[in-house]
Amino acid sequence: MSIRPLYVSPMGRGGVDFGIQNITRSVRAAGLRPELLRLPEIYNFAPFLIPRGLPAGWWRGFDLVQGRSRVAFAFKATGLPVVTTVHHLTTDPDLQPYSSFAQRLFYRLVESHYDGLSVARADAVVCVSRFTQRQVEQTYGRRDSTIIFDGIDTDVFVPTPGLVRSDHGLPPAAGRIRLLFVGNRTRRKGFDLLPQIMERLPADYTLFYTGGFQGKEDAPPHPRMVPIGSPDRAGLVAAYQSCDILLFPSRLEGFGIAPAEALACGRPVVTTNASALPEVVDEGQSGFLVARNDVEGYAARVRELGEDAALRRRFGEYGREKVAANFGYDQLGAGFRALYSRLLEK
Repeated sequence: MSIRPLYVSPMGRGGVDFGIQNITRSVRAAGLRPELLRLPEIYNFAPFLIPRGLPAGWWRGFDLVQGRSRVAFAFKATGLPVVTTVHHLTTDPDLQPYSSFAQRLFYRLVESHYDGLSVARADAVVCVSRFTQRQVEQTYGRRDSTIIFDGIDTDVFVPTPGLVRSDHGLPPAAGRIRLLFVGNRTRRKGFDLLPQIMERLPADYTLFYTGGFQGKEDAPPHPRMVPIGSPDRAGLVAAYQSCDILLFPSRLEGFGIAPAEALACGRPVVTTNASALPEVVDEGQSGFLVARNDVEGYAARVRELGEDAALRRRFGEYGREKVAANFGYDQLGAGFRALYSRLLEK
């Protein structure tokens, strides 16, 4: 009989939410029988209420239960083996300057406590990058975590034939070179840097950007920035296929799903030489890595790629091969299947 993992995930607003969906799809493809239980968003902030908010015996029929580190500690009462995934730690000092006072207070007084409980109590801890694994060891002292990189469905996120840019995935707009930003409109993601970068680029460069998950749409912060809302998965693939370069000046990433998705679609990436991003983007091979906050550096690298179609193609080909070999669903599903088998044999 195949293993039955139960994934419990309050609704989220970013990459972590996509991550749990990717895990569910990949382990099903690996022959397991997972179920994803979605909960109201409030449980992200009060995970200790999860056992009280669900019917009695909600875990019965499953072999183990898994959730992100903000909530997994609440599953110990089930008596099943508990697995937690650590995507990134908000206690990272590098994040503090780009968080509001309220966020810093929540991170320090609440979320770090939840993360610590989950890391300490889980039967297995999974980290999505080597960077995140180092954080877990340095912050909480746990040294037996397992790295399973975030996974990209490389059968869905695919290049166009010949890596030729599509004209159907982005709204009509002037611009010889089409840039794309995918992420929340937050300072952590470097959204505030985008208008400054655009000011330093030629007039025929246009930047398309997603609306994020905040539920509000402000006017574009630069005349050559075009919002595209919050596309579904098919729309996101089409957007990647319709751009020339992903511009992603994020200041901190536990993995970097957007760069991996762009590379899977054969698009080069300009991003930051920080946190886990160098594990995804290889400098000078699939993209360029720029020092955090270096607006001039981002602009120079974008322009270098924008003016060299052959370089974009070479980077795109290399990036596609790397993501397919290292970050696809095969490694994701196989990694969790092996971890669960070891855990359940104990």
